[in-house]
Amino acid sequence: MKKNKSNFLEWNIGILAAAFRKIDLGILLIIALDSLFYVLSGYLVMFWFQRIQSKAALFALPQTAASLQVIDKLAADVRNFYYFIIFSFVLVLLLIIFLASIAKGLIWAKTTGAKISLGLISKFLALNLIWMGLWFALIFIVSIVVEPGSIFFFMIAAGILDIYFTNTVYTIFMKTGKISSMLKGMKLSITKIHLFVAPYALVLAVLYALLAANSYLQSAYSKIAMAAVFLAYAAAVRYYTSTLVLEVSALK
Repeated sequence: MKKNKSNFLEWNIGILAAAFRKIDLGILLIIALDSLFYVLSGYLVMFWFQRIQSKAALFALPQTAASLQVIDKLAADVRNFYYFIIFSFVLVLLLIIFLASIAKGLIWAKTTGAKISLGLISKFLALNLIWMGLWFALIFIVSIVVEPGSIFFFMIAAGILDIYFTNTVYTIFMKTGKISSMLKGMKLSITKIHLFVAPYALVLAVLYALLAANSYLQSAYSKIAMAAVFLAYAAAVRYYTSTLVLEVSALK
């Protein structure tokens, strides 16, 4: 590809057109799987939070001076509650990663045209345990290190980087079926970032427009309709970015 604005624009338009040609009725299955994943994950987090609240409500601080035995028992209960929060939180994360490996694995296989098999989904689970684990760890570190007033902006930045790298990593994995796709995807995302900036800027601009439109909606039905639009847009973006990644990876 020659390095001038005209050819670069034509190249991107060609990729966009090629991506839209891949879209068929299978996108409805993708939207359904995406919806199922977010609903199940949402209920899982809500159930976990309710369990934490119910256990926290059982604590009763002594109203008057308490004996050493009562204080020791209270300290033990607090310690056990702390361990329960950590253990249950890790368990919830693992369950979400498991759900993501099945739902997102099927979604990305359908998007990229990869052959769905138990081996592919199993390897995708192994990939996600590493990949999503790294991002959860990053978010946890950011929430501790960064000042409270700046957390929101850092989380937005982390979310954008997550989407950027993940689209590349998942696309390459679906073509190779190898865990090493994680490193190859990160390398491609960094070394060829100049080819990804404009397309992703377009993706974010459209997303911003959708979010702006959503802020004006009031009724519950319109919110549900907009949620469907977001899921459809996410599905279309996967077709576009996966096509883009494959085109960029083929360049010398």
